[in-house]
Amino acid sequence: MIPNNSFAVAGRWLRGLVNIIFPDVCTVCHRPLVDGEDFICLQCLLDMPVTNFHKSASNSLADRLFSPSCRIEKTASMFYYRRGNPYTAIIHDTKYRNRPKVGRHFASLHAKELSDSGFFDDIDALVPVPLHFLKKIKRGYNQAEEIAKGLGHVCGLPVETPLKASWHRSQTRKDIHARLQNTIGAYSLPDPELIADRHILLVDDVITTGSTILACAQAIKKASPATRISVYSLAATQLE
Repeated sequence: MIPNNSFAVAGRWLRGLVNIIFPDVCTVCHRPLVDGEDFICLQCLLDMPVTNFHKSASNSLADRLFSPSCRIEKTASMFYYRRGNPYTAIIHDTKYRNRPKVGRHFASLHAKELSDSGFFDDIDALVPVPLHFLKKIKRGYNQAEEIAKGLGHVCGLPVETPLKASWHRSQTRKDIHARLQNTIGAYSLPDPELIADRHILLVDDVITTGSTILACAQAIKKASPATRISVYSLAATQLE
């Protein structure tokens, strides 16, 4: 009879061999990771273009999302999204390359800092921006929901999905006017009681013009005026 510890030793040996042949690499620079690093190397983590939106109520994202009819209470994003910058791989891997665990990991990483700052203290639930069900079937998951799960794993808040999306074309490659037109009536809140009188954190992968988040927020306010809304995205473009 083979001792149980022999299987454990063999398992570790096989994992080590696989890691030598197919090493885990940094999502950003693609260099092999060392022990203690997950998804990103220490140097890329230190060099990340962080936004620090959560440290100030007056920031460029809050300004972008300003609407007289739909107040956004707090905003947070982990890093700036710039075309051609290697950090965009975090979003691309999460959204287009069937690696939802990347989004979950970075959201959990950021959530630790946000928790320490008290960002989640008066928030009741995490609400991801929805995908139309056909798009979700095609992709296999909703990237915003995966990011919300990463946040929830650390902060302990529930991930709830009360918003619904109607069919609309992708926002990619659309200018600001086209994005605004594309999101008119795109989201709804069929059962307002689910989030009535609560403070929810709307979660998305990346915010560019803010049209998608605002469309979701306006749908919520229309159906449930007393609901308080804050916003989180893993990344946000930096306006010139």
